[in-house]
Amino acid sequence: MNLPDPNALRADAALLGGHVSGVYFLYDGVELVYIGQGWNCFLRVAEHTRKDSDKRFTHWTFLPVESETERRALERQLTRLHSPRHNKI
Repeated sequence: MNLPDPNALRADAALLGGHVSGVYFLYDGVELVYIGQGWNCFLRVAEHTRKDSDKRFTHWTFLPVESETERRALERQLTRLHSPRHNKI
Protein backbone atom coordinates (compact mmCIF):
# COMPACT_ATOMS: atom_id res chain seq x y z
CA MET A 1 0.00 0.00 0.00
CA ASN A 2 1.37 3.42 -0.93
CA LEU A 3 1.03 5.76 2.02
CA PRO A 4 0.00 9.33 1.25
CA ASP A 5 2.41 12.15 1.98
CA PRO A 6 0.61 14.45 4.46
CA ASN A 7 2.73 17.38 3.30
CA ALA A 8 1.39 16.98 -0.24
CA LEU A 9 -2.25 17.32 0.87
CA ARG A 10 -3.64 20.80 0.49
CA ALA A 11 -7.40 20.41 0.87
CA ASP A 12 -9.31 23.55 1.74
CA ALA A 13 -11.58 22.19 4.46
CA ALA A 14 -13.55 25.44 4.69
CA LEU A 15 -15.02 24.80 1.24
CA LEU A 16 -16.54 21.46 2.21
CA GLY A 17 -19.84 21.07 4.02
CA GLY A 18 -21.26 18.39 6.28
CA HIS A 19 -18.93 15.91 7.86
CA VAL A 20 -15.93 14.18 6.39
CA SER A 21 -14.70 10.90 7.77
CA GLY A 22 -10.95 10.43 7.47
CA VAL A 23 -7.43 10.98 8.72
CA TYR A 24 -6.46 14.55 9.57
CA PHE A 25 -3.12 16.31 9.93
CA LEU A 26 -2.32 19.29 12.18
CA TYR A 27 0.58 21.58 11.25
CA ASP A 28 2.48 24.28 13.09
CA GLY A 29 3.90 26.23 10.18
CA VAL A 30 5.55 23.59 8.01
CA GLU A 31 5.94 21.04 10.83
CA LEU A 32 3.47 18.15 11.01
CA VAL A 33 2.63 18.05 14.74
CA TYR A 34 -0.28 15.59 14.98
CA ILE A 35 -2.09 12.89 13.01
CA GLY A 36 -5.60 11.82 14.03
CA GLN A 37 -8.67 10.15 12.63
CA GLY A 38 -12.42 10.33 13.09
CA TRP A 39 -15.83 9.97 11.53
CA ASN A 40 -16.08 13.77 11.49
CA CYS A 41 -12.71 15.47 10.95
CA PHE A 42 -14.23 18.94 11.44
CA LEU A 43 -15.42 18.11 14.98
CA ARG A 44 -12.19 16.33 15.88
CA VAL A 45 -10.05 19.28 14.79
CA ALA A 46 -12.36 21.67 16.66
CA GLU A 47 -11.76 19.64 19.83
CA HIS A 48 -8.04 20.37 19.49
CA THR A 49 -8.73 24.13 19.73
CA ARG A 50 -10.09 23.95 23.30
CA LYS A 51 -8.17 25.88 25.94
CA ASP A 52 -7.08 22.68 27.71
CA SER A 53 -5.60 21.15 24.54
CA ASP A 54 -1.82 20.96 24.39
CA LYS A 55 -1.85 20.89 20.59
CA ARG A 56 -0.95 24.19 18.95
CA PHE A 57 -1.34 24.36 15.20
CA THR A 58 -1.63 26.94 12.45
CA HIS A 59 -3.54 24.90 9.87
CA TRP A 60 -4.79 21.44 9.05
CA THR A 61 -5.76 19.17 6.20
CA PHE A 62 -7.24 15.71 5.84
CA LEU A 63 -7.54 12.64 3.70
CA PRO A 64 -11.11 11.31 3.32
CA VAL A 65 -11.41 7.65 4.39
CA GLU A 66 -14.87 6.18 5.05
CA SER A 67 -13.97 2.83 6.63
CA GLU A 68 -13.18 3.00 10.35
CA THR A 69 -10.82 0.05 10.03
CA GLU A 70 -8.93 1.73 7.20
CA ARG A 71 -8.81 5.07 9.06
CA ARG A 72 -7.30 3.48 12.16
CA ALA A 73 -4.74 1.50 10.16
CA LEU A 74 -3.71 4.52 8.08
CA GLU A 75 -3.44 6.74 11.17
CA ARG A 76 -1.21 4.14 12.86
CA GLN A 77 1.03 3.70 9.80
CA LEU A 78 1.44 7.42 9.17
CA THR A 79 2.10 8.13 12.85
CA ARG A 80 4.88 5.55 12.90
CA LEU A 81 6.32 6.90 9.66
CA HIS A 82 6.27 10.62 10.55
CA SER A 83 6.44 10.57 14.40
CA PRO A 84 4.61 13.88 15.00
CA ARG A 85 5.55 15.41 18.36
CA HIS A 86 1.99 15.29 19.80
CA ASN A 87 1.27 11.66 18.88
CA LYS A 88 2.05 8.94 21.38
CA ILE A 89 3.43 5.81 19.77
